Amino acid sequence: MEREQLATSTKWQPSKISRIEQGQATLQRAELEQLVELFWPDEEQCERLRRLATEARKRGKFGKVPDWSRQYVGLEADASALTIWDGELVPGLAQTEEYARAIVSTSVVVPPAEVEQTVKARLARQRILSRETPPELGIVLGEAALCRTVGSPAVLRRQLQHLRQLATQPNITLQILPFSSGEHAAMGASFTVLRLDLEDLTFSYAYLESLTRADTLDGQQHIETYQLVIEQLRIAALGQRETLNLLDRVIAELAEARE
Repeated sequence: MEREQLATSTKWQPSKISRIEQGQATLQRAELEQLVELFWPDEEQCERLRRLATEARKRGKFGKVPDWSRQYVGLEADASALTIWDGELVPGLAQTEEYARAIVSTSVVVPPAEVEQTVKARLARQRILSRETPPELGIVLGEAALCRTVGSPAVLRRQLQHLRQLATQPNITLQILPFSSGEHAAMGASFTVLRLDLEDLTFSYAYLESLTRADTLDGQQHIETYQLVIEQLRIAALGQRETLNLLDRVIAELAEARE
């Protein structure tokens, strides 16, 4: 059915249909029932749709996040596995409150009055790491993230201590890509690869974010490319023991500088 025909049948605006199709809006129960009456899926499909819609509504409250990142936040909440590459910044799922506040405070798209709400929303997303069945989280982090003074040397030191603690959890893998590894395929880019296991289906996405927009890619060619780059980064990065040793060394240096 064409979008215009669907808009006529449901009396919804085409823009609303577009947001639903792109995963940027959730369906209320009455709206789902409209679609059920229109398309007449069989009873098994109906029940599956209703279960998925119920779960989507539970996770549809994103807190203070930009409209263009809401699709990712929804995918993140449902992800079975996430692999993150960032060359110079600790990713949001691993940030401490004061580190996150320092980062958000530099934004030119977040008004000062909304900084605290945005930080609170970012920290709330971290709850997925402590739920009963947490996702697998792999982080490959550029050595620059250990050197850039975000907030203050003390803020950075506590952030690295938190990062080290996370790295000891069984569902989390952390690797540092040292400066000595030289050039690589992900220079100038940061991205996240997500895997979602929903009932008997598996979906994969690559997510890239800039200052004012985000792209969520799901084509096989995109996914294979980003997965290949991640594997190359993992091979070039330090192993777990070497990563922890490097973190310990930088944390000790930051403590001495404070003294």
